[in-house]
Amino acid sequence: MSHTAEIPMVPGSESPLELKPLKAVDPKTVYHRRAQRLLSLAKDSPLADYFELCRRVVAIQARLAAEADFGQLLAWGKDEAIPLSHLGSEADSYWQGLLQQLLSDLLPQVDEDMARVLRLLMQQSPEQLTSWGSALRQGHMSEVPARFSLFIWAAMGVYWSHWAPMVIKRIDQRKVVQQNLCPICGCHPVASVIVDQPRAGLRYLHCSLCESEWHYIRAHCSSCGQDKGTTLWSFDDAKAQVRIESCDECHGYTKMLFVEKSPLMDVAADDLATLMLDSELNAKGFGATTVNPLLLAHETEQ
Repeated sequence: MSHTAEIPMVPGSESPLELKPLKAVDPKTVYHRRAQRLLSLAKDSPLADYFELCRRVVAIQARLAAEADFGQLLAWGKDEAIPLSHLGSEADSYWQGLLQQLLSDLLPQVDEDMARVLRLLMQQSPEQLTSWGSALRQGHMSEVPARFSLFIWAAMGVYWSHWAPMVIKRIDQRKVVQQNLCPICGCHPVASVIVDQPRAGLRYLHCSLCESEWHYIRAHCSSCGQDKGTTLWSFDDAKAQVRIESCDECHGYTKMLFVEKSPLMDVAADDLATLMLDSELNAKGFGATTVNPLLLAHETEQ
């Protein structure tokens, strides 16, 4: 285990066309763009009220990402496959502090019913919050009261996304292998994004917690890795900006966002705005293998 200050940055290739296994993002930029996208999508959505709640949460995330005190990065496993997956109790203290700030800022912006939910969450013990946070990060959504999940995840996201870029600069990306969970924090992706840089048509999975992106070969199931029996679905246009890739082997699916066609798209906001696609795939017997930080659905029984 090492502290960031003790680890030199790993130099990369000078080639602008080099395929980067991992891509760091600026959380402040991500949150600002997500809030703007939510505002835009809410105009034509039957879920306008929920979009507005999410927009307010994300706007507070952007402020916290810019202004909060994150302390020093705690000891992390430089040589571990997933370096930010186990940060210990000090990390819990930091993200729980961010949670209290988020709830305090949000409280004056919501109606009384939601305010009661926020106050109840503010009264939970650190031990309970630690347990819930761990359950969410491990994908055990049903172990956490659904009314609290959005806010707990939002606070954890601010913390993990702050440190992820620094860690990405200090790990040897040559050792990063293709995997279905985030190589930095171990959480599920929100969706695939198809980009045109450094080369057109590359696919990256976007992390639901730390916002990092990692390369994943196209035409391979992003859950089980199979390269046979995958189908690309589009319900309005063969060149739609949002499509779904399903797998006949594991019966899972993930959305693919062609951000090269629409740079204003955001993985979490646009996934939320296309729930009708999920309904179509669910009706065909497929289940999502991804996690949306704005809609933390309870897992289904297998």
